[in-house]
Amino acid sequence: MDGKIRVETMVSGYRDAMVLVAALKTGIFESLGTAARTPAGLATDLNLDTRAVDIVVHALAASGILIKAGDTFSIDPEVRPYLLADSPDTMASLLGHNVRMMAGWLQLPTVLRTGKQAPRDKTTPEEMRDFICGMENVSRLSSLEVVDKVDFTSAEKLLDLGGGPGTAAITFCGANPDLKAVVFDLEGPVGIGAEQIKAAGMEDRITTVAGDFHTNDYGSDFDVVYISNIIHMLSEEETRGIFRRSRACLKPGGQILVKDFFLEDNRLEPAFAAQFSVNMLAMTAGGKSYTLTETLELLKETGFGEFSSIPVAKGSQVVCGYRES
Repeated sequence: MDGKIRVETMVSGYRDAMVLVAALKTGIFESLGTAARTPAGLATDLNLDTRAVDIVVHALAASGILIKAGDTFSIDPEVRPYLLADSPDTMASLLGHNVRMMAGWLQLPTVLRTGKQAPRDKTTPEEMRDFICGMENVSRLSSLEVVDKVDFTSAEKLLDLGGGPGTAAITFCGANPDLKAVVFDLEGPVGIGAEQIKAAGMEDRITTVAGDFHTNDYGSDFDVVYISNIIHMLSEEETRGIFRRSRACLKPGGQILVKDFFLEDNRLEPAFAAQFSVNMLAMTAGGKSYTLTETLELLKETGFGEFSSIPVAKGSQVVCGYRES
């Protein structure tokens, strides 16, 4: 691909994303469901402008998300499971969370001048739910991979730190009948977690604790601490802090599991992690995509050893370590 095409492709990448998210947030996909509908019918049901809906659904069909047949449009069956909220494979909340991220990315020129995260309004309840349920969308398959590759059979008590919707705890306990878990997160996220735990019928084995993992006590006597997709939101000092607190809540010889997408030492690969670091620049005060080497050094500094790493999901790894006495 020549240089001009590379630049044009890169600068126009926002178009498909914005159209997809706009259709999601205005209810177009949910209104379509498994049916075929006209733009006018969608506009009437959703109280949207008919001309605007007509233009957007044609753009979605041109991108292969919708299928046009005569005057009607339907969702391509290959993508439908990821767009509808009631699908077991849904990515709807994660896609919706992109609205907030897009607002931050638009302020990157200011971020580059100031070195500070993009200014943003207070998170609304809808945005918080999109984020937390989006993390469920992300965690659903990766948690199954983790439980398939990590041996929890000797563990009795696990801490899912920053566990939000409780997806990992539910998956791990579902596969290990002797395991009990605590999901520790802020009040809003663990409220959603409690809903998910109840729906899974695991209230007797999984509890929730509302707290700030930077300042509050995590409890004690855990065999395992699981930290999934958390450290990329944190500065190095904040990461050291949660590693120290994790060590303190573990039994001697207890295990820490840190899941994230780690960069190679050149910080170029995988490309997704390098790009996601820009997201953390825009959206957090000190977060970034960490290299595996940086993460291991932080764990060593805070009293862990005997490291190994396990590839899971797309571009992610679980770093395993043990509390040293």
